[in-house]
Amino acid sequence: MKFQAEHIYQLINGRRVHYQVAGPPQAPALILLHGIGGSVNWWRENLAAFSRYFRTYALDMPGFGQSWRLTGPVTIEKLAEFVHQWLLSLGRERVYLLGHSMGGQVAIRLAAQYPAQIERLVLAAPSGLWPSLSERIRWVGKMPRVSVPLNQSLTIAVGTMRTDMLALGLSLRAIVSDRQTGDNLQKLTAPTLLLWGTADGVVPPALGPAARSMLTNTPARLEFIERGTHNMMFDQASRFNRLVIEFLQENNDF
Repeated sequence: MKFQAEHIYQLINGRRVHYQVAGPPQAPALILLHGIGGSVNWWRENLAAFSRYFRTYALDMPGFGQSWRLTGPVTIEKLAEFVHQWLLSLGRERVYLLGHSMGGQVAIRLAAQYPAQIERLVLAAPSGLWPSLSERIRWVGKMPRVSVPLNQSLTIAVGTMRTDMLALGLSLRAIVSDRQTGDNLQKLTAPTLLLWGTADGVVPPALGPAARSMLTNTPARLEFIERGTHNMMFDQASRFNRLVIEFLQENNDF
């Protein structure tokens, strides 16, 4: 059977929200939150694989894709509350949550504030932790050089060009002004998988062990994806999908 995802549009607090959904209606719910400049299209290499096992929802974050931006100032807290309200509108009170980059930063905040809502958490190179300038310069000098698929480059470039530029600027400001990510990591209680690409030029993989060390109140694991860029779910989709699915289907903590 050919894979198909349904496009849904709804209003949350008067703002239009767009998301894709696929997978068996009675299966456990898996929520996908993309990074800044992204959209549901960033999960094009993952949605079919995930929806074999989960009722999978890929959300256009506010101001990105086909979702309207929020009114007023944008903060990570405000984005997390928006996702929380959206989940309640779906009737999904307990979910698996996968957040990438900015979506990971939002997922951390959501899981810290509403721990009962999150069954398991996957954080793919989440933003919100910051290397020093010297560390970043050293990493850029030694970072592995890898080629990325053309469809990845085109999807990212076209998606960014179509983004609401005000939403992009407000979201970037929200990312860099938030200083609660470390504290929120320490509050997490849901079993957590951290994923990092070894060729990530945006959020250096050296931050992976730092993030893992902050997860003191929950079972957690860090996996590096060889030759994976910041958008590892694209260029290393097969390994990314396998790691996520295996983690979410585990019966025991680790």
